[in-house]
Amino acid sequence: MIAIARSLQLSEFYGERGRTVSDLADLPRGLLSLEQWDALELDPTRRWELSEGTLIMSPRPHPRHQRISIRLIRLLQDHLPEGFDAVPEIEVTTSASFPPSVRDPDIVVVPDRVFEQRSARVPAADVALVVEIVSPGSRGTDHVMKLHEYAKAGVANYWIIDPDAPTDDRFLAYRLDGEIYRRVTALDGDRVRVTEPTEMEFELDELTGR
Repeated sequence: MIAIARSLQLSEFYGERGRTVSDLADLPRGLLSLEQWDALELDPTRRWELSEGTLIMSPRPHPRHQRISIRLIRLLQDHLPEGFDAVPEIEVTTSASFPPSVRDPDIVVVPDRVFEQRSARVPAADVALVVEIVSPGSRGTDHVMKLHEYAKAGVANYWIIDPDAPTDDRFLAYRLDGEIYRRVTALDGDRVRVTEPTEMEFELDELTGR
């Protein structure tokens, strides 16, 4: 995961608008606004986020990671109440003020009304659940930075799936309490039981097993 921040003149930035950002040499300089973020043509073979105006670049997820995501989306779709959907990799604005932050969670649960909007991203206040699946190199970001950031932004529920963690930490569930998250008991052995944003019960192996 690589973060870059340099100085940039707007005229220089918009003169490069048609160029796809694919490596360090192409990264724009300085803290970006949301307008500048929207103008970038980012290489789809990489994963991109904006953290307090700074571009964050990381590899695309491993196939194992994507399989866990697909399986959990199916489980969520089977249990969510009418009017909500679980979708992968939708941009979420955690801070719109400058310098802004935009995250690209593995899974979000949102109300159907967000799909009627024409915005490029979803405000954090509209997100009922964010799920991050830990990849090599993302553990600190998922467990620390995003834990604080999603809570401050008002995301009601945050789950972390960490298949390589110690047994009791493979599935962590947090519920918003004011402006901080409180961990809620969700994993008992290999059995996951949650009540928010919907009641679900399943074996963790349904996500991580072969």
